[in-house]
Amino acid sequence: MKNGFLCGGWLVALGMAASFPAWGQSADPLPVLTLEDAIEQALAHNRDLVKGALEIQEYRLAQEQVREELRGVKIVPEGDAETGKESSIWQAGARVEATGAYGTRVGVGALARQIEVDGAPDARRGEVRAEISQPLFRRFGPLVQNEPMVSANEMLSAARRVWERERSTLVLQVVGLYESLIYWRHQVASDEAFADRMERLWALADARERQGRTTRTEVMRMDFQRGEAAIRIETGRAQLDVQFQEFANLLGLPLDSAFQLLPPPLLDLDVPEAGQALSVALSERPDYAQALQDIETGDRKLRLARRNLLPDLTVSARQSVYGEGEGWSDAGRLDQEDWFVGLSAGMNLNLRGARLDVARAGTDAEARRQVADIVRHRLAVEVNGALAAVRRTRAELQLAERNSELAERRSTLARALFEAGRAGADQVSDAEADASQAVLNELAARREASVAAYRLLHVLGTLVPVSEDLVANNEVVE
Repeated sequence: MKNGFLCGGWLVALGMAASFPAWGQSADPLPVLTLEDAIEQALAHNRDLVKGALEIQEYRLAQEQVREELRGVKIVPEGDAETGKESSIWQAGARVEATGAYGTRVGVGALARQIEVDGAPDARRGEVRAEISQPLFRRFGPLVQNEPMVSANEMLSAARRVWERERSTLVLQVVGLYESLIYWRHQVASDEAFADRMERLWALADARERQGRTTRTEVMRMDFQRGEAAIRIETGRAQLDVQFQEFANLLGLPLDSAFQLLPPPLLDLDVPEAGQALSVALSERPDYAQALQDIETGDRKLRLARRNLLPDLTVSARQSVYGEGEGWSDAGRLDQEDWFVGLSAGMNLNLRGARLDVARAGTDAEARRQVADIVRHRLAVEVNGALAAVRRTRAELQLAERNSELAERRSTLARALFEAGRAGADQVSDAEADASQAVLNELAARREASVAAYRLLHVLGTLVPVSEDLVANNEVVE
């Protein structure tokens, strides 16, 4: 089932095409739109999916921005100026720095400063310095330093999983509407054919009633059935027009688009056992993979919260070479040296808030495990329901095909007997109505069987292939 909506063999399709709009707006032949073409059109041009793809692109850009901020080499300009009644100071320079995965920050910079004081010679200073700092305990290591990047990656993956699930849902909607449109077009055609037959039978019964060979009530019943068929035709046409506009909108097409739909072959799926199907769903559904990812996120947040109980220490060292004097030539000699090594600490003697954060993070991590378990059991219910629907609709289709064939035989026989004067009008009108309804029941059963097969693939997560990095790879929460 890994091959998406193209998996499985194909059965023989019904022989009748459906044209939309269907009411003689143009004599030119309409282009054919197969189900596969409709699915490809929807996946490429559905407006909601296009919007979702743009939102994913925003997450990608945010991810790139975080990566640049964390790991890129930064060139930072430095400078300021101030002036007062008796003096003025300005300085300008630049610093190049980079930060490693464990928080180690290395920087090299150069600075030029000038001090002007009324009544005194100008003082100029040139300086080149190198700095290194290393956080300890609380902010040490990739767990803390990589948190912005990890969070950005998780947000992107979550958005992609939602979007992929929306794609699969869209395909299922396309299949459902495609089959419904064909069903409604067949219903209209069936009602038109039924109304035409009843018109001819009514005319024959009316002539016989004048001859005294049938009763007035039988003729009135046929006339009533003609009117009912006309009502169904108008209702079907209106429903067809509305659903077609919904279908065109789903495909990202103009609402007045027109083409022919061909009844798609039924998917010939090898229906798996419940346990095997659940295993496939757990390994292929991106929403379950997201639930497992949420567990990892909760555990990481808990470790980060515990880190906040540790001391916040930073060891740093700096070495400078500089020159000073009244002229820039003196400042540029850089003939003096200075260095510094120190240890700084962020003091927070009240750790009650940090301990509460740890408790909250622990509760959240446990809640995420419960959510994953809930998702897993919900998937089991969905899988069992989808399997049962496939089996039920297949059986219903076989029965509907048999009943349709029997009803057609009965209708043909009753019509022949009526025309020969050996059966009453009630018998033939009932047989015609039953035959027409049996055909519609068969079409409805076929529609339900087709949609049920696609819904099973949707539930299993194999209807639309998903990138391997978005699925659970057979990981199961114990």
